[in-house]
Amino acid sequence: MKSTTVVTDPVCGMDIETAAAAGRTEYKGQTLYFCGSKCKTQFDLSPEQYLGKSAKPPKSGHGCCG
Repeated sequence: MKSTTVVTDPVCGMDIETAAAAGRTEYKGQTLYFCGSKCKTQFDLSPEQYLGKSAKPPKSGHGCCG
């Protein structure tokens, strides 16, 4: 049986499996995973805005994933 790792998208707060993540980035030695390309783009533009804060609650309907 395979084990899955669930992480939280630092932009929208959505829980995602690392194997199913739509994007990922390395930042200051840490790998971060994203639910979709929009969240990854937002993070890449301003990473410090999303780090060191508690994650936002997931968006209703995950509108960021489109």
